[in-house]
Amino acid sequence: MPVSAVVGPVDHLGLLVEAITDCSPKGIAAGVHRLIRAGQLTTGDRLPTVRELARELGISPATVSEAWQALGAVGAIQARGRAGSFVKETVEPGRPIRYLSIGGAPGSEGLDLSTGTPDPQLLPHLRAALERVTTRDLAWTTSYLDDPVLPQLEVILRRDWPFDPQRLTVVDGALDALSRVVEQTIRLGDRVVMENPGFPPLIDLLERSGAEIIPVPMDDEGIKPAELLAALNKAPVAIFLQPRAQNPTGTNMSKTRSEELAKILSPTSVLIVEDDHSGEIATGEDVSIGNFLPERTVHIRSYSKSHGPDLRIAAIGGSADVIDPMLARRMLGPGWTSRLLQAVLIELLTDQAAIDAVTRARSTYAVRSLALRAGLAGLGVTSSAGDGINSWVEVADERAALITLAAMGIRVAPGTPFEVVPTGTHHVRVTTGLLHEDDAEQWQHVITALAAAAKAGPTLRGV
Repeated sequence: MPVSAVVGPVDHLGLLVEAITDCSPKGIAAGVHRLIRAGQLTTGDRLPTVRELARELGISPATVSEAWQALGAVGAIQARGRAGSFVKETVEPGRPIRYLSIGGAPGSEGLDLSTGTPDPQLLPHLRAALERVTTRDLAWTTSYLDDPVLPQLEVILRRDWPFDPQRLTVVDGALDALSRVVEQTIRLGDRVVMENPGFPPLIDLLERSGAEIIPVPMDDEGIKPAELLAALNKAPVAIFLQPRAQNPTGTNMSKTRSEELAKILSPTSVLIVEDDHSGEIATGEDVSIGNFLPERTVHIRSYSKSHGPDLRIAAIGGSADVIDPMLARRMLGPGWTSRLLQAVLIELLTDQAAIDAVTRARSTYAVRSLALRAGLAGLGVTSSAGDGINSWVEVADERAALITLAAMGIRVAPGTPFEVVPTGTHHVRVTTGLLHEDDAEQWQHVITALAAAAKAGPTLRGV
């Protein structure tokens, strides 16, 4: 490949031309990223212009521009207008900035409604299940190559799955499942669709993978079909959805909407990834696009919110093209999710007392969500329907709302980390599942405080 006779030491043109062996946008971005990781390009180094590099590689400037955009999206480079593009100052690799910004400080005082965790008092009791499991004389693992799922658990999971999955396994929670799917399917520069607002850790995962996120707004039935159709013009490789109790809005995807989305996605090769993180505590129907496109759908169901965060178990079922290589890769890591914990989950899914406890939790969370929404509506404050344990409350100014609530001893999650791009309105997320219906004083305090916070005007910035 030809290299200009005169190579400027400032923009490293020759170095880039040698490193780039694939002239697609992904290949160019990957080549530059390798140089940065190897230390051959360092913070502040100026990159050649789009036209310079395109000329040397013999390709269209648009191709280089797309690679530059992908590198900018992952924070590898920074455009400075006419000055050019430069290697960006490195930050702590993989730090989940959005995820870390939604919770309250551990151990701090006050009522913490920022966590998104279930009420411990509504979880089924583990003691009896643990005693039954641990007193049996069973050989849990006879070989490191045993099937990763206990046969009885797989039968139970398949019986309740929303469609017939090609493969089914268990991993260490919904976020672990999302991480493994992203690792398996998303590459630097890939475009993916997700809801806006959406789940902050997923945004962190996708940004860390180098994906370009195409945000699509929602209505009361889920992601909007017309906007999804427009997003498909950008050729995404995957779409990430939360079909029930969407975090943060609590929206449930309707059956009608799932069928509409399936028709739109059918002519494409887009992978559908569904995160049913609230599972059995959601009141919404168990809806999945996998009913229409099973070979291209990966459905994740977590048991953390319904049966206990410390179980660290989620089931993942669907496309063999995704799950088979994921299982192969997992063999070179943890291998399987603890079969002891799998056996505890079997007990909880089959024991009537545990089933009744989850049923009570589901109805209790629904009552708490409805009570908060009704209380706020009576004071002129808009909030989401809020299935599951969270509600999405509209406020005049996010920062002012957070300060007002903090002054009243209440902590909620800021709305900004949930937004891929600004939605045009300000919100906070409130974990209604941690409010107790029998504490009238607490309810009155929370509703009054949220109403005051929702109406608080902008504060002076930087003071």
